[in-house]
Amino acid sequence: MASYSGGSSYEMEGMYGKQAVPVFKIRKHVGGKHEVIDLLVEIMLEGDVAESWLSGENHQILPTETQKNTCYVNALNAEYDSSEQYGLALAHDILDRHSHIQVVNLAIEERPWTRVTTSSGAEHNHVFMKPIDPHKITANLRVPRSGHAHIMSGLDDLCLMKTTQSGFSGFIVDEYTTLQPVGGPGSANPDRVMCTELSANWEYKDGIMPAEGFKVTNAAVKQLLLDVWGGDPVTGIYSKSVQQTAYRICTAILDTFPCLETVTLTTPNIHHYRSPLEEFGLENPNVVFQSTDCHTTASGRIITKLSRSMKTPQSRL
Repeated sequence: MASYSGGSSYEMEGMYGKQAVPVFKIRKHVGGKHEVIDLLVEIMLEGDVAESWLSGENHQILPTETQKNTCYVNALNAEYDSSEQYGLALAHDILDRHSHIQVVNLAIEERPWTRVTTSSGAEHNHVFMKPIDPHKITANLRVPRSGHAHIMSGLDDLCLMKTTQSGFSGFIVDEYTTLQPVGGPGSANPDRVMCTELSANWEYKDGIMPAEGFKVTNAAVKQLLLDVWGGDPVTGIYSKSVQQTAYRICTAILDTFPCLETVTLTTPNIHHYRSPLEEFGLENPNVVFQSTDCHTTASGRIITKLSRSMKTPQSRL
């Protein structure tokens, strides 16, 4: 973001744009099959725009309503199947037509729809469904007038759970520790439910576009993430901690996709506390639990970032 002194002893930074622009497009293919792309777009512009702040002169300002209209014009004119393709077309259109704008920043959220399958197993050409609160596909782009675009794709609000093959033991025990170990030596509980509302971001190497396109590559990254989380579909894979599983996922993604530079996972714990039904004379062999909400209940939060230049992951608890 550019900074300006404006002749005073203060330094100002400013950018502006339009947020929460809903862009919904129906791609109509030959043969009657439709595809829907449902986006929520935020634009933030940088460049020679300081006078609007410093003197109230708005000759440098592209109205945010105009930016909204530009979103829809590009949705019509651009051929795209991913947020990244759409975002690049939108950013270059703004840069090509407004020479004083130096950087277009875009945050795009894709809200996925699922094609309905009939009882015969056939996919419907033009009927779709989605849950009220689906997980979201994200794209963040920084497109400068000169130099390479920086693109980061990802997922938000992807709720994942494994009902076994997870433990947590060997942690620090001090005078305030009440947590009991799960799995490992001395544990009365063999395993636990491991659940999270995951956010994942992967950064593409600047100037390198994926050979198979963003849509295919992003779908493959998501599938790999799910495969590593769960392990073998019959036996699974044991996890000693959320941290260990997050590192496995990040490593697998970078090993598999050379076009990516960095992977970041945010994995808050969604706890499932075993219900103590023994107090009613019943046995509960780890099948009934009280679930929690990571937004309103105190819970662990683990952030893992792995880059090609790192030998060990950066992590925060």
